[in-house]
Amino acid sequence: MEVPPLHSGPVSLELLLLQGDHRSSHIWEGQLLAQTFRARRVDDMWGFLRDHPLHPRIVRRLQDTGFYRIVEIGRLQLDWSLITALIERWRPETHTFHLPIGEATVTLQDVEVLYGLPVDGHPVALPNAIREYTALHYMEMLQRLTGFQPADETPLVGASRLQLTPVRQHLEALHTDITDDTRELHIHRYTRLLLLLMFGGVLFPNTSGNLVSLRFLHHLERLDDLHQYSWGVAILGYLYRQMCRTSMGTQHDIAGFLPLLQVKT
Repeated sequence: MEVPPLHSGPVSLELLLLQGDHRSSHIWEGQLLAQTFRARRVDDMWGFLRDHPLHPRIVRRLQDTGFYRIVEIGRLQLDWSLITALIERWRPETHTFHLPIGEATVTLQDVEVLYGLPVDGHPVALPNAIREYTALHYMEMLQRLTGFQPADETPLVGASRLQLTPVRQHLEALHTDITDDTRELHIHRYTRLLLLLMFGGVLFPNTSGNLVSLRFLHHLERLDDLHQYSWGVAILGYLYRQMCRTSMGTQHDIAGFLPLLQVKT
């Protein structure tokens, strides 16, 4: 019996309204066939942890914040072909992967179970006042909470984004001073800097370079309150946004919480 040809696109466009601009349309037209997505991996945190094992006091602080599970998982070797195939099947209209066996997606339960991040609690949001901060405000806040003050404004991009490399270098300088007798103030400052590395390089990476938003300092000011925020929701929402942008374009540099995709599969 002759097998009818496979329909190359959605049978109906009533729901998948963005099909004309979707990456799959380019593929069906014979474009992008040999192009595999590659993310700009920012490994400042993993490189730092490889060379500088964390002191037990820092480990306890990270456990209290709820982010130590990320450190335990470590740097994953990503399968770029697998991630490319998943992105080509991602539908921004439904936030699901359209697969031959049906629809699937990354859920809040995945984030909570696999990465130990809370999905209940306060939303990760900013007060209106901090949205009006200038670069000077952020630099003063950075110095107050972490003791780190860049020698000049070169590491600062725009008003609120900081390059990660100088943060790592400052952590390396602090590392030998962390002992059983170190003052709690310095333990907190060290932990905040390490979390900035994690936010910029692992949880909320970007395609513009190794940058982290200093707006996170608002939440890092009270380390004891970090576990009360729904970080899992913020990270999953960020992943969804990056997946939508990538599936609707032809760019090859992607960012987002990509290890979650691979662990999920």
